[in-house]
Amino acid sequence: MRKYLLVFSIISLILLPQARAQDAEDGQSSSGMIDIESDRLDVDTQKGVAVFTGDAKAVQRDIVVQCEMLTLKFDDASKKVNTLIAEKDVNIRWQDKEATCDKAVYRLDEESLDLAGNVLVTRGEERLSGQRVTVDMKTNRQSVEGRGGRVKIRVHNENESGILKWEK
Repeated sequence: MRKYLLVFSIISLILLPQARAQDAEDGQSSSGMIDIESDRLDVDTQKGVAVFTGDAKAVQRDIVVQCEMLTLKFDDASKKVNTLIAEKDVNIRWQDKEATCDKAVYRLDEESLDLAGNVLVTRGEERLSGQRVTVDMKTNRQSVEGRGGRVKIRVHNENESGILKWEK
């Protein structure tokens, strides 16, 4: 019982400060909350890491991340989550887009997202693919690398394309 209480306390320390900060920014009561479920959770307080394995799923507002392993890293001083790493069969859904890749790294402090390995981003009939997609959400800049392959994109010519819009 003490073990479960310790795990719950650690997860609360990891997620609660971030949720409160996000709620204050949004003016909403629960928008900063992240719901995570998986088959297993391992926490290393010395390293500031929580690892969710086995059909992991994280949901925050309209963003859903599914993968085999989800790692949360948090800052020792503030206890805030500063990095989320999704690995193995990664699927991310948000707004009207979906992305699949081998690994996704979201750095909250930097507001940057890196998708790596067989990246495919779709929005309706629009497509973007490459081996690495890097997004800077502060400047709304993206880069797509082929890394031995080609970068491919399909966009609407008659309508405004939304495949290249990355909004928080």
